Amino acid sequence: MSNRMIIDQTKLKENGSFSFPTDYLPKENYFYRIHLSKKGDPPASLIIGGKDENHIFFIANSESDIFLNCKRSESLFGNVDIKKSPQSQQLNEVDKMVLFVDTANFSGSPLKREFVENALDEKLRQFADTSSYPLAALYAIYKSNFESDIKTNPDFYIRFLKKWENTKSSYLDEFRKKIPVKKDRNFAFLYGFSGILLGIFLMFAFEKRRIAKSLNPIHELTVQERNIYTMLQKGSSNKEISDELNISLSTVKSHVNSIFSKLKVKSRREILNI
Repeated sequence: MSNRMIIDQTKLKENGSFSFPTDYLPKENYFYRIHLSKKGDPPASLIIGGKDENHIFFIANSESDIFLNCKRSESLFGNVDIKKSPQSQQLNEVDKMVLFVDTANFSGSPLKREFVENALDEKLRQFADTSSYPLAALYAIYKSNFESDIKTNPDFYIRFLKKWENTKSSYLDEFRKKIPVKKDRNFAFLYGFSGILLGIFLMFAFEKRRIAKSLNPIHELTVQERNIYTMLQKGSSNKEISDELNISLSTVKSHVNSIFSKLKVKSRREILNI
């Protein structure tokens, strides 16, 4: 944080309220950060992590009209209700997940904390997979340990970018540079062979891939769809899935229809037989 990064400043009123105009912001959605400085501290003071964290992220543009209601909590922005900006509210939900792991005192070995952190990363990827807002989804990924996960789970990130391929965003453009392009090793093996042999081998490779997909189409499911698929195999109803995953019934039905389509089944009975 430096003074040249500050867009605007304001002082808190006696009742603790403050406000900023947004009409001069760009029309495109961007990430912004509000941070509070104690009296006597430099304006650019920034505390990252823990209960003393003094900032909160939000998404805004020139037409944004956002209200933040900060309630009493252990940290400055630990309990914030954000209205008129559902995507900013999602950023806040992500921060709460991360803050819990940062501030919790886990008893036991370092291995236990590793398990907890891995569970958090999986939860953040699930959040990103199901979010309807590209920047909020990307924020969740950046809060996870995605740089090491890309190496072991590249398909998730390739699917993620494909989901938002028609969305114009400088943030997504930057993130695309971090995702390795998936290459088919078979092409390297065939370098220097004749065009006929290349054609025959490619036909074999594509047929092999097609058969593999038909035998195991589960990998086509998103993270949330795999969660729902697991519950369907246990015989859970839509209402039980809705309660367990904290999503609406209409969202459950939409995911179930997508699962049926990808697995090429027509009923729950067929899913039980997979």
